[in-house]
Amino acid sequence: MKRPAGPFPLMVALGAIILARVAGAQAQDARAEGPIEIDKCQTISHPGSYKLVGNLTATTGDCLVITADAVTIDLAGFSITSRTPSSGTGIVTPSPQQGIAVRNGSIFNLLNGVDLSGGSHIVEGLRIVGGFDRIGTRIKADGIVKGNIVEGGGTGITAIGIVTGNSSSVSDLGMSIGRGSTVIGNIATSNRIGIRVVCPSVVTGNVALGGLGGDPFLEGNGCTNENNVERP
Repeated sequence: MKRPAGPFPLMVALGAIILARVAGAQAQDARAEGPIEIDKCQTISHPGSYKLVGNLTATTGDCLVITADAVTIDLAGFSITSRTPSSGTGIVTPSPQQGIAVRNGSIFNLLNGVDLSGGSHIVEGLRIVGGFDRIGTRIKADGIVKGNIVEGGGTGITAIGIVTGNSSSVSDLGMSIGRGSTVIGNIATSNRIGIRVVCPSVVTGNVALGGLGGDPFLEGNGCTNENNVERP
């Protein structure tokens, strides 16, 4: 006659079921957790994905200061503004970082909009408007600068890399693009100087209107210069 099974196998089976449920719950929580929410100006010191949950106002100085690599910030259609016009920077890396992405929102009334020093970054889908006293820079970033609208400032966009589908107006220098860049389909209007590109670079399908003429200005030799429209 077989003896009844002892409690140990039952305990092992129950333990396995419990561990499986805990692991499943943790995985579900990780999926549900999503980006880290931002509801105020702050320093971002850890890699990860961040998302604004409301408009931000910088009381003094800079708003979002990034001190880590591999940070993605989704403005989610919200804005960053300043109580002190023409001061501070909306989003800034005070020292060179790598792999920053900033997307989808607006920055108003700061001296500088986005300043990502060094590294390779993505800045896309932003609208950045400052005072029209022609000081500061609306976007400074190397990497991919795509589909942004900037107004005012000493310089609208300063970049090296892929610069495409942007619009810059009412600045001293609409766009200042470094050597080895691909500059396609940008529009510069009512700037003192529209688009300046250091050669060799690929410069195709850009429009520069209302400047001093001769835009885009190509510095040096070796640029591909095709289908650009230049009108003073």
